[in-house]
Amino acid sequence: MPTFFWLLLFASFGLAQEVVLPLTLDHTLLTSLLVHNGFGDKDQGISLVGEDDACTDVRISEPQFSSDGPLLRLDMRLDIQVGTELGESCLTPLAWHGYVQLLLQPLFDGRTFSLSFQTVDSHLLTLSRKPATVADFLWKFAKPRVYAHLDRIRLDLAPPIAELRSFLAPLFPEESLQATRAMLDSIHGGQVVVGKEAVVVELLTEVQQVFEPKKEQLGAELTEEERGRLVKLWETWDAFLVRLLVTMAGQPLLPEDRQTLIEVLLDTRYVFIAALDNQEIGRDFVRMQFLQAWHQLAPVFRRQLYARPSDNSLGYLAFFTAADALAVFDRLGPTLGIEISQQGLLRLAAMVVGGETALPYGTQLDEQLRGLLQLPPIDEEESLPDNQEEIDIPVEEPAGEPHSRLFDFFSTPAYGAEKPALAEILRWRVPEKDLAEYVARVKTVLAESSATLLARGEIPKQFHGMFNELIIAMAWQESCFRQFTVKNKKLTYLLSYNQTSVGLMQVNERVWRGVYDRSRLRWDIHYNALAGCEIADLYLRTYAFKHPIWQNGADTRLLSQVVYAMYNGGPRQYAKFLARQRSGKLYRSDQLFLEKLQWVGKGEWQHLDDCLGGI
Repeated sequence: MPTFFWLLLFASFGLAQEVVLPLTLDHTLLTSLLVHNGFGDKDQGISLVGEDDACTDVRISEPQFSSDGPLLRLDMRLDIQVGTELGESCLTPLAWHGYVQLLLQPLFDGRTFSLSFQTVDSHLLTLSRKPATVADFLWKFAKPRVYAHLDRIRLDLAPPIAELRSFLAPLFPEESLQATRAMLDSIHGGQVVVGKEAVVVELLTEVQQVFEPKKEQLGAELTEEERGRLVKLWETWDAFLVRLLVTMAGQPLLPEDRQTLIEVLLDTRYVFIAALDNQEIGRDFVRMQFLQAWHQLAPVFRRQLYARPSDNSLGYLAFFTAADALAVFDRLGPTLGIEISQQGLLRLAAMVVGGETALPYGTQLDEQLRGLLQLPPIDEEESLPDNQEEIDIPVEEPAGEPHSRLFDFFSTPAYGAEKPALAEILRWRVPEKDLAEYVARVKTVLAESSATLLARGEIPKQFHGMFNELIIAMAWQESCFRQFTVKNKKLTYLLSYNQTSVGLMQVNERVWRGVYDRSRLRWDIHYNALAGCEIADLYLRTYAFKHPIWQNGADTRLLSQVVYAMYNGGPRQYAKFLARQRSGKLYRSDQLFLEKLQWVGKGEWQHLDDCLGGI
């Protein structure tokens, strides 16, 4: 089916290039539009003669499009009844019930942007879908009415084409504004191609001028202001991506489709973190991420969105057409100068939801996103204000009363324990002495979080021991068992060197945005520990266990290393780590984690003093 990788057709007209923008009507969408325009009843049917239950009636219902070579095939239920009314009775009615199969030639009017159908042939089928014959009189009575009804139907595709123009216009550079207007105004209809799963209407346009950016622009480094704007744009893109994904969260998904959605989300975020860390954010970064994500998401979204009834079918069509058009222009080459903008993302989001919508980059918990990852709900609890960066350390702990009432509003531990107030937070400050007692308490938190996760029953029992050691080694490697640190005599949450990961398990706040509450990750060690367990479990079950090599006689130490590599760098690290391991060229982080894993296995806890004692 020609969708994302629809080939470009070029014809030379002076300096112009003729480009095909595909408007793809999947058969499910086409059926939905036909029902909306030509079948008014709740059961997707319409009487072509008189009213329902009349003595004489021709009724068609249950339309369904498919392809038949270069033609469309439309299957419909057909009910015919011919009789004479006599008072309230129907005299000697003749009736036939079965199906009619029509072969149609789709026709596109490039002036009005409407799609119609010309009937080429028809066949009758019994209720059991076998070839049928019917009384010549009955079919002669019904046939012209069926044909005439379909000939009158016009599917108005002007709205999604108007949306396409409005979406594309602001994406081109200002210096090519005149050429952009000419290009968009020149959009007209081309051929209509019937594919195996869709009808593709070719929208033709002429690109009159190719934008060529100045060489100094291509090689120039970004200013801090430009980099800040790009980060904000990426945040809008991330919010848009989440909006798309959560539309699928409550739907029944094939396992492979669900994994595709999860991989796109995580890979997009991990790649951004790496690019930001290495100062590799370029002007085309968001556009390239959008196109890469769309290549993976388009088949899933077409199956899912078109398979369910919706009043926003034309909105979906506009969204898919706009996204496909971006891919087409991108294949023309980067010299077109197209840039994804916040305005463009907002317009795309409006197409999907059927109205204007905001795309906030929030830090709160999103249960729909957790549902997509098949994680159980978390009760929302009070937490510190999201902008809380530090708390004062009392000079002297109050005797008797275990904590100050002033801090009763502080965040609660995960999954329903009592609120940790100031004393609860302060007890996780690394002490200057008696580190053994502190380490024992952290190990208890990790053991309880692992037990909570393992109690869900999704990890086979033979891997429980491995999982427990994995979690302890991860906490050791990531934070040296620390949730908090002290700066300028104030307690604050432990933050990674690049300001992205937080707490005991160093959960990345951008990667797991929406999956966890940011404030609770920062201030609640129990919540942070369980989040780390859930992430490790996700990678273990969704990626590692997918490969049979780990099921029987698995090298559990190597398996732990694989999971940790993904924990650090996302799903792509599964194959990359195994390649490093085979070549003997492990990253420094791989080597350090293996060291911690070996220490945990041997119970060599004295090595913790090396990092904890230096606080």
